Amino acid sequence: MNKRLLIAFIIVDILLGLAVYRGYKLWNAGEEAAEQTSELREKGTTLFPEPRPLSSFSLIDAQGNDFTSANLVGKWSLVFFGFTHCPDICPLTMKELAEMAAQLTQAERAQLQVILGTVDPERDDSATMAEYVAKYSDDFVGLTGSRVALSVLTKQLYVTYSDPAELVNHDNHDDQAPAQTADSSSQHAPSSDGAHSSHTGAGESAADDYLITHSGHIALINPQGDFHGVIRPPHRDRDLLAVVRVLLGTE
Repeated sequence: MNKRLLIAFIIVDILLGLAVYRGYKLWNAGEEAAEQTSELREKGTTLFPEPRPLSSFSLIDAQGNDFTSANLVGKWSLVFFGFTHCPDICPLTMKELAEMAAQLTQAERAQLQVILGTVDPERDDSATMAEYVAKYSDDFVGLTGSRVALSVLTKQLYVTYSDPAELVNHDNHDDQAPAQTADSSSQHAPSSDGAHSSHTGAGESAADDYLITHSGHIALINPQGDFHGVIRPPHRDRDLLAVVRVLLGTE
């Protein structure tokens, strides 16, 4: 065998070895991804095959500052929509989110933000949202805005909710997956995964005592600012923690 032929064989062997190694790495990555997907599903989480870009929106945070799509870039965001007068699903979900966040390391907290958006802007102004989210964590973000401005984001995140003008009153809720968005540009139809009962408090008129039925899922926004998936209720801190650590790659 001449020298050139020997070199050619050696090069072919190297290329074949690299191809096999690369194939193994891809297969292994696929296996890991499949395991992660299965694990996330067990925690009530669905990741979309392709993250969905969000169109521009403009809301107001609890400090009265503008909050736009740019504020979703650079971190993972867990976005839940509810309202401060909510008697059940909202405080329970916020409590679980707070307990999850308390278990994160400092490095993990730096890569995550928890956001509560209101579906009741008539009662939930910035000051009200600031007071409410502070009960759970000083790091949590509260969002409000006009009903139309809120609908720009809620529609994209599959958040549905009833018109408070209807003064809906019901006592039970279930935990189904997010319903499809309503067709109206200024209001949303009731969702099947969250409902609430409400009672008039001291100083409140009957007109201010109303219930808003709304979705109970948490939307996942990736660090590129794209809608990446949803976490369905019921929400438990241990499951939320597991999901967050998978997303951050710190499990």
